[in-house]
Amino acid sequence: MAADYEKIIRSAVEPLVDNPESILIRCMEAPEEIEATRDVHFLIACPDAELGKLIGRHGSVADSIRTIVNVKARDDHKRVHIKFESFEDEGKDTDKKD
Repeated sequence: MAADYEKIIRSAVEPLVDNPESILIRCMEAPEEIEATRDVHFLIACPDAELGKLIGRHGSVADSIRTIVNVKARDDHKRVHIKFESFEDEGKDTDKKD
């Protein structure tokens, strides 16, 4: 099932970027967890230069991508949450203390 959502995300994201091969789409749940829960979380990681194209002004492109995926998810009685990060941000600890 996560593969279906990943294909939908990829088909929505690839035309928006210059280098589609640089986009990483990862489901954050294990396959057995997806069946057991209603919420499914995805991470889209990309180069910093592509991030603005995927998010859009005031998040309008990101919201559109989420809407497209959730149309399919409603049929499965699921909710898909998508987080966008640049490769530079992925893995950084955002709770660092000075």
